[in-house]
Parts: sequence; C-alpha cells; structure tokens
Amino acid sequence: PASGKTMMLIRLTRWLKKKGYGVMPIRTFRPADDAYESMCDSFNAMVDSNEAAENTKGLDFMLLKVSKDGHPICQILEAPGEHYYDPRNPEKKFPPYLHKIITEQRNRKIYTLLMETEWKGNKNIKDDMQRANYVEKIRQLKTLSSTRDRFIVILNKIDLTDFRLAKGRYNRVDARREVSDKYPDIFKIFLNEHPITRFFRPSFASFGAFQSGEFSQTADGNKTIYTAGADDYARELWGLITNACK
Repeated sequence: PASGKTMMLIRLTRWLKKKGYGVMPIRTFRPADDAYESMCDSFNAMVDSNEAAENTKGLDFMLLKVSKDGHPICQILEAPGEHYYDPRNPEKKFPPYLHKIITEQRNRKIYTLLMETEWKGNKNIKDDMQRANYVEKIRQLKTLSSTRDRFIVILNKIDLTDFRLAKGRYNRVDARREVSDKYPDIFKIFLNEHPITRFFRPSFASFGAFQSGEFSQTADGNKTIYTAGADDYARELWGLITNACK
C-alpha cells in the first residue's frame, strides 16, 4: 500500500498512449460491479487529468489490455496493495483470487516488485525487519510461480534518492546496490540454478528505476497538481516488460 503503483500505471499509460498503444479496461473482469463499470468509463479522463494524484483512489482493482495496431500485447492487473503484501500482517496469505492467478493461470506472469530506499510501512516494526518481511513475501511468490514467469525489481521514486543524475538518467549500478543492501538477498531469490539454462539466463529478474512525476500544491493548498516525469522511465519500464514477454 502507498508504494506508488497506481501512479506508475497512470504514467506508463500516458506514455503508451502517446506512442500509439491502446490501453483499455477489460470490462468483463468484474461484470456485476456497477462501480467497476463507472471506473472503466472514467479511466481515460483520470489518466489524462493533471489532478491524477487525487484520482488514484478512483482506480482500484482493474484489469487493462495493452495492444498495438489491434494486436494484444499484455494485460496489466492493478489490485489493492494489501492483497500483495500487508505490512500490518506480513505473514498473511495471498487472497484466493491472487493465489489462483499465480498458481493456475497458464499464461506467463510478469511481476513488478516495487522498492523504496525509505520504507514507510508499520511504524511499530523496525524498518529493516519490515524490509526482511517484504523479501520473504517475495520469496514465497517466487516459490509459487512458474519457471516461465519473470520478475522486474523497480526502485520507485528515484527522484527522492541521490542516484538520479539528470532528467531521465540515474546511476544504475549504485541504485541496484542500494536495493541489494536495503533488501538483503532480494536478487538471490531469482538466480537461475538450472545447470544448463543458467549460462544464458542467469536470473529470472531484471532491474530498473522509475519516477511517476512531480506533485505540487496549488496556491490555495486545496489541490495537488501532477506533472508527468521524464519519458525515459516509462520507456525503460515498458522495455523491461516487453523483454520479459519474449
């Protein structure tokens, strides 16, 4: 929760639309839910609004289809953060629908794992313990997943770190090392230990960074205005996703 995943989706959607991709809600995902139907109707308006930060509460549990020239490329599931990992109850199992997607759906899944240098979770638990709990949850996910599945480790909110060098540029080596230090053994989870395939695919995970954009208050303080971040981050994320689809 509050990891920035919905704003990441909004930023990626803006970039994809600008590049000629279609990004559309799949209305049959929750067919009996009138609120979901309304969410689908207003999706494009929410994505294009400069008050997107205020509208993230309007996107909740949605399935999207990304296509190019009428050809489907992938689907993106945006679900409540606490369904993936609940810092108040780190040992909580995945809910049935998510467990079914992870274990029973035969299509390849690509999991985007969001990291932050400054953890903001349960104030009653030390930060390093929370990060360790998060890594353990990811380990469980990897154990449940198929060998066809792929993982993308993203250092989100790169603009709040010292690793951003300039617009759309960051120190990849140091950013990855920071994630490895703050979330011990996170990359070891994805090592390919198969005696043959490990030589041409040493890991089931890739790494990148992301910035959704800037958020500023209006003069009266009543609204938060969103300005999209550099295209480079959305381009990199989409490249990681499409490479994982191959």
